Amino acid sequence: MYNMMRTVKEISFYAYIGFLGVILAYIIAQFYVKSHLPELGWTISDWLINYEDGGFKRRGLSGSFLFFIQDNLKIPLNTQIFIIQSFFFILIFYFLVRLMMSRKLNWDLLILLCSPLCLLFIPVNIFNSGRKEIVLIALVLFFVYGKQSELKKYILFVGFIVGLFLHELFYFYLPFVMAAYILKTNKVDFKYLGGLFLASTLVVFILYFWGGEINQGDSIELLKQRGIQFTRLNIFTYDVIKERKGMMNAYPSYILFGLELLFMIFLSFVFVKKYLPQQVKNFKIFILISLVWTSPIYVLGADWFRWNHIYALLLMILIIEALPENDRKMPYIEGKFNSSLFIINILFFIVFYLHIQYDSSGNSKEYLLKYIENKIPF
Repeated sequence: MYNMMRTVKEISFYAYIGFLGVILAYIIAQFYVKSHLPELGWTISDWLINYEDGGFKRRGLSGSFLFFIQDNLKIPLNTQIFIIQSFFFILIFYFLVRLMMSRKLNWDLLILLCSPLCLLFIPVNIFNSGRKEIVLIALVLFFVYGKQSELKKYILFVGFIVGLFLHELFYFYLPFVMAAYILKTNKVDFKYLGGLFLASTLVVFILYFWGGEINQGDSIELLKQRGIQFTRLNIFTYDVIKERKGMMNAYPSYILFGLELLFMIFLSFVFVKKYLPQQVKNFKIFILISLVWTSPIYVLGADWFRWNHIYALLLMILIIEALPENDRKMPYIEGKFNSSLFIINILFFIVFYLHIQYDSSGNSKEYLLKYIENKIPF
């Protein structure tokens, strides 16, 4: 009887991994389609910010690197971006599964991991996924999975600093990187963490004071010559003033974004209190620090759903790392399936999905009602 129950739990785990595999396959397929559209949008344009148009600037490292590859290997820019996106998502799913296999799992965790702000955010919001934060998420997962080593410490440090030249948003999630280091090494290394803070802060100051605007006037024409045609909305046509006005006019949507993040944090707190009671105090302190530290990005950028996704997924990674190690050879899921949490997650998913439709329609209530009406088969 015991062996049968154990086998069922192992099968349940691998069925869950199979579900994640389906999600990954769908993501890669959608990225392939996106990369071959006649006109490309935000996700692609974000990777193509470059130094060739106007010199040193924020986020320009990736575009110049891709130009170099195109010039020397003749690989089209859209193909390169598809390869990069696929590569980093494969890394994310691989490292995540390996990390999960090394921990004592339960259904509560697996359900939360598939919340609309974590893994299911990606397929639901596919046209806003695959941007540069995938490098940060993969970097943190690489560090926490497997055995600790000095090489990993160097890669985490250097990778984070280089990542700031890809996108300054890395800096706003610095508390997560530091927490990952502390959890993995079981110590507060002031020399390492202080060095990471000082080096990253210096880079941000350099980017702010000496980095130019993302579009110096020639980016769209330069990319058109390299075979890229954009839609009307892309990173190079971004208007900060117009965006601020849009955020003010759409304040109900942004209030809901804030509530969604707080709800995800609440669910995570309930999990920690239940399964990691010794970490409750640390969890509260970390949430307070991380919310304060990330708050500027919510003021600077309109992509609140995206900031929420990064926050929630990194938080879940830290929680998984804090779980007890699995001392068995085979991974399996402990405990009973939590039907109540599953139902809550489904309702959360429905609310988030409809919210994304509302937000992407320009905050049109009429569009949302028509969308719901068309989806209801009666």
